[in-house]
Amino acid sequence: MAESKDIRIKRLCNYLIRSYKHSKASILFALYLNLFIRDDVEESIIEMLKEEGIEVVLVDAGEHKDLPSFFSSMDSKNIVFFVHNLEKGFPETIQFLNFKREELAEHHVKVIFWTTEEELSRISLEAPDFFAFRNRVVEFMEMPEMRSLGRDQLELALRTDYGSLDEIKASIKLKESLLSELSTDSEISEYLLSSLGILYNQLGDYNTSIGYSEKALEIATKSGHKKREADNLGVVGISYANIGHIENAIICYEKALEISREIEDRLGEATHLGNIATTYFNKGEPENALQYLEQALYIDREIGSKLGESTDLGNIGVIYRNKGEPEKALQYIEQALEISREVGNKLGEAADLGNIGLIYKDKGDTETAIQYLEQSLEIHRKIGSKLEEAADLSNIGQIYIDKGKTEESLQYLEQALHINREIGCKFGEASDLTNIGAIYAAKDDTEAALQYQLQALDIHCKYEYKEGEAVTLANIGMIYINKGEPEKALRYLEQAQQIFDSIGAYHLGDKTQKHILEIMNEM
Repeated sequence: MAESKDIRIKRLCNYLIRSYKHSKASILFALYLNLFIRDDVEESIIEMLKEEGIEVVLVDAGEHKDLPSFFSSMDSKNIVFFVHNLEKGFPETIQFLNFKREELAEHHVKVIFWTTEEELSRISLEAPDFFAFRNRVVEFMEMPEMRSLGRDQLELALRTDYGSLDEIKASIKLKESLLSELSTDSEISEYLLSSLGILYNQLGDYNTSIGYSEKALEIATKSGHKKREADNLGVVGISYANIGHIENAIICYEKALEISREIEDRLGEATHLGNIATTYFNKGEPENALQYLEQALYIDREIGSKLGESTDLGNIGVIYRNKGEPEKALQYIEQALEISREVGNKLGEAADLGNIGLIYKDKGDTETAIQYLEQSLEIHRKIGSKLEEAADLSNIGQIYIDKGKTEESLQYLEQALHINREIGCKFGEASDLTNIGAIYAAKDDTEAALQYQLQALDIHCKYEYKEGEAVTLANIGMIYINKGEPEKALRYLEQAQQIFDSIGAYHLGDKTQKHILEIMNEM
């Protein structure tokens, strides 16, 4: 008879606890089939080890390819390392483990390598000496029992990573089909609901995302699964932020932060601090945002999360850019860029290059700005990141607006619009329509400008992107000013200001109020 999951979890913990008590190394492999099972098992192990005074440190192999050196750099007497994302560190990670395996024994390292079948097979073939050095391999290969679906379909249903629009829609369809066959309060239902929340967030359908994530949150809360509760709160918060419900977003992030601190999830704590910072930045409160980001940066450096550190540095740079301090912004973003390149984080590298480009745009050096943005664009195209590719095209298009080259600008913005429609990103589509409308306004083609702004407004209203709705209403108001129709302009501007005030975007509301007063003085 096969061992139950609980017995296998206890067996893993016993290996680690014995090694801790006798100051010996313990090299364990945990073979898993899907992230839901891995997260569940991890949380159980963390709770058991915590009772023995043992701390768990999560390690991303993509960030720390020389794992033996990372392990030995810490006082690991009462630490167990959980290693994730081994494939991202290949082939260097395999080489370091094979040639430096003795260091793990010398430093009494206690570690669980979480691996898929493919990763474990590659380690056994390419690092045979290290693989022979292991103590145990424990399997957690459970999958939900769905007889109507094959293994490939199940694996697709349990994924949440980016893919083509067709792939995301296929995954959504499978997840929704699975949900109809499961108990509404089961753990796998919670995972599927959470996954659907993430996927709809990626598609820009934030209200649907909130609906699924809140159902997942309810199940996680009832089951006492604290980490999943915090994760779901984070996704709900992101969706609320994207539709302009700033206060609701902050409430979600602060609850998630409280839980992460309660369960001593330092990585989660840093993530939620960063999300709170982004929300305050979008509210026009850069000083509050900086305070939270500096806390996140301190934690990410303390736990050795290079990915988190580079993200924090980049975001701090963005805030200083917004504050009108370009040189200080450059210092932070260049540090972020160096780390992104060091750990091979191509997505981070591209984001940093793009942000540097925008700083040069602010300084009036449009040629250098375009050079950096084109480097960012090239990376995004190579790694197939369509959402960010569209953002780069849009940013380049806006620079050509500043250069007075409206036709070149239109070419870039229309490419961005095409991609956002292709991948189903409604927020990006609305943004591109707004920018194209601004070009036609600059060309004094007020009718075309109005048509594009109204298309953007329809999307903002449908998906409740409140800030976008208010910005577009203000743009329409300005078009009516140029058309010599102050009454209509006033109506749209007043609607815009009401929304800005309701979502706490007072910095944008103040600008709109200025235009309202100017119209009223002239009437």
